[in-house]
Amino acid sequence: MSMVKRVLFTLCGLLLASSVFAAPAAKQNYDPSPFGTNCLKWEFIKDKPDVWERLHKAAVTMKNAGLYWDRDGIGYYTVHPKPDVWDWTFTDKLAEFTRKEGISCVILLGKPANQVPITDDARKDFAEYVYQCVNRYKGTFKIWEIWNEPNTPNFWRPSPNHRNYTLMLIEAYKAAKKADPTCVVLAGGVCGPGNDFFNGIYDNGGWNYCDGFSFHPYALASTPIQQRLDLIYRIMNNVAASHGKPKPIWVTEVGWQCKADPQDEENQAIKVFQTFVISLANGIRNTSYFSMGNYDNWGLLRSNETDGPKPSYYAVQLLTKTLGSPGPAAPFEGYLKMPANVACYVFKKSGGDRVLILWNNDEQTREVQLPQASGLKGEDIMRKPVTISNGKFTLTRIPVVITGADARAIGKVSTVYNPFIMPKGTNLILNGSLDASPDDSIPGALKNPDTWGIGRFPHSKEAAQKAKFVTSREGLNGSTCVSISESGEPACWESRLVPVEPGKTYRLTGWIKTKDARGENIIEIAWYNGDMWRRIGTSRSQTMLGTQDWTKVNVVGICPRDAMFVRVALISENNPGTTWFDNLSLVEE
Repeated sequence: MSMVKRVLFTLCGLLLASSVFAAPAAKQNYDPSPFGTNCLKWEFIKDKPDVWERLHKAAVTMKNAGLYWDRDGIGYYTVHPKPDVWDWTFTDKLAEFTRKEGISCVILLGKPANQVPITDDARKDFAEYVYQCVNRYKGTFKIWEIWNEPNTPNFWRPSPNHRNYTLMLIEAYKAAKKADPTCVVLAGGVCGPGNDFFNGIYDNGGWNYCDGFSFHPYALASTPIQQRLDLIYRIMNNVAASHGKPKPIWVTEVGWQCKADPQDEENQAIKVFQTFVISLANGIRNTSYFSMGNYDNWGLLRSNETDGPKPSYYAVQLLTKTLGSPGPAAPFEGYLKMPANVACYVFKKSGGDRVLILWNNDEQTREVQLPQASGLKGEDIMRKPVTISNGKFTLTRIPVVITGADARAIGKVSTVYNPFIMPKGTNLILNGSLDASPDDSIPGALKNPDTWGIGRFPHSKEAAQKAKFVTSREGLNGSTCVSISESGEPACWESRLVPVEPGKTYRLTGWIKTKDARGENIIEIAWYNGDMWRRIGTSRSQTMLGTQDWTKVNVVGICPRDAMFVRVALISENNPGTTWFDNLSLVEE
């Protein structure tokens, strides 16, 4: 997540909170649609003279995309500007506005990051704010999220604290349920999957004081496929089940940036569409895309309104129109068995009618043959028709939506055909062979291997100055490899995040060659917690010294309970010589 985005939400945090007394409208059930967005952002425009015109325009735009859920906040100081004052002027109009527009909301409640409630009096004050908000608007808003990203110091200062958050959550939950026993209280709203944070809530007695939990699976990778979003969801469902009664997951933020470039906009459309589909397949209750407007290039809309929406907007529109929104979407039924690297999702419409969604998980183009020979109609997410002849069509990385499928004709549908379930022994590292592209700016040189960075995450420019880092064709049998030399301080190459499952055993294998090596020259499993930023432990191989030919080394480690990711590090420190690394593999044992 970008620092600019963090600053924006910190400002939002300064406004977050609310509360109430007042006769609410009649009890109202909430829309079961799984599609949502972060769109209206009313706290940022509430003082504008044309606030209601702006909000109406935004509401129309999101609904035209089939998005009838908005995730937003009621500011603490908006409704409670002074200790003895409650002001509902704006929020009463806001509740009326959302009812009129037919928009459901996930309402975020919180306070500024430097005002976290860590004393009994502060928790009592926060609980009163929750009670007042829920009580006043229980006829309009049913979903209440307690705090935004409390597992980061940007929103919980001076540093995240599981126990303090849990104590606050317990009081907030009791207050909300006192006001409206039918409301839904979401815990978390955490950055990343946040398994360690939810473990902390459980350990501190808070698991029974929420109806669901929410997180923000932003990717420090280029696509949902490389991110392994499907695996992340499966792990988080397992985490929830391990604490007793499973709880539904809400994704209240997720997004993909793109530049004002046709190819990048196409890439974003693919990522956004895949994110929604993978969420549906894993039972995510609701996914709120961040954002509708083009803040920091995350949006489904372009910054210049006259340029129209981005392709991602129309991709979402196609999905919601086909599966249904508002109201319940066509449920996920399973997958069709496909060739390797082809995903085919099946969604169940009324009767025997089915919707198929397919894409390639790589850059290849394939001819796909479906069992059903006739009656099929296809369209890709770039709004281009797909020609299907006798059940056969050409498939690329661009997702395709096929309607007219008949349950009796498409063949066996099963969750065992999930294309993202990898058998044991599969190398989990993206580009473990360290393949690299030519560097056109330097004759004969290679760029850094794709998905690998220099230095410890977040790979600062200073890290590249701590040693000499080279990508060359000096590897095993002339393959591409990387090397580190003249390292006075710890220096490393580091992989992208790899999701792993707590409690499972993993083996890292690699090849090392050295020349005049001193210091420490190893491969390492670095365990990262659920916020994706904090390293909480390592498992290291034996070191290699002196001058040695290519030697196979390995290290075995058990994923800690609070870890959820691995970064593989190729380390050489205090080494005036040279160390080469090649052919890395991380497998589940």
